[in-house]
Amino acid sequence: MGFSTKAVHCGDDSTDPTGSVVVPIYQTSTYKETEPGTGNYVYLRTGNPTRNVLERAIASLEEGKYGLAFSSGMAAESTIALSCLRKGDHVVAVKDLYGETRRLFDRVLSKLGIQFTYVEGAEPAQFEAAMKPETKMFWAESPSNPLLRIVDLRRTADVAHKHNSIFVVDNTFMSSYLQQPLKLGADIVVHSTTKYLGGHSDLIGGAVVVSDEELHQNIRFAQNAVGPFQVH
Repeated sequence: MGFSTKAVHCGDDSTDPTGSVVVPIYQTSTYKETEPGTGNYVYLRTGNPTRNVLERAIASLEEGKYGLAFSSGMAAESTIALSCLRKGDHVVAVKDLYGETRRLFDRVLSKLGIQFTYVEGAEPAQFEAAMKPETKMFWAESPSNPLLRIVDLRRTADVAHKHNSIFVVDNTFMSSYLQQPLKLGADIVVHSTTKYLGGHSDLIGGAVVVSDEELHQNIRFAQNAVGPFQVH
């Protein structure tokens, strides 16, 4: 199946009883159960048919198994941090980051006891040289925002995994059409869907895609627990 076909059809299970060829927008906060614990949906914060179609579609475009949709790219990034890091952990990140990402790291997450070291990132050895015993994550944008600097994702993923670190790649600027970081060894892909995936400057959104079941469960739990970050 080609990319264009995936973009149009993947994620839509065509189960709407009306036969609509466009996924309906389900505007409900809670769902009826014939018996306690039955049904695919219970409460909007936990799941929504419209949102789940979007999550499956983005996962397919990124060649991943699991997609998670958020109300913004920063909500997606914050949830990654909340689900994967804890006090005392260390992150090696590229210097040229989206400005709000840098503020999230330096002015919010650092207050929680998470440490950050910034590197140019052009060579994987720069990530490795900045590591500490507490390093749990590498974070890259490639191309970066705003200077369009490039990280060798495959080689950097090899270094991260050699040291049992999670490799996160912000794929916003390249988009799923031109690059699928999971195929190059990344563990987590994050997007601001506000930009190229949205395409029309008429929405704000974020997305995370993973293939690892444990990562998916951890991020999904945080997505549900920190409900305001979700897209409705």
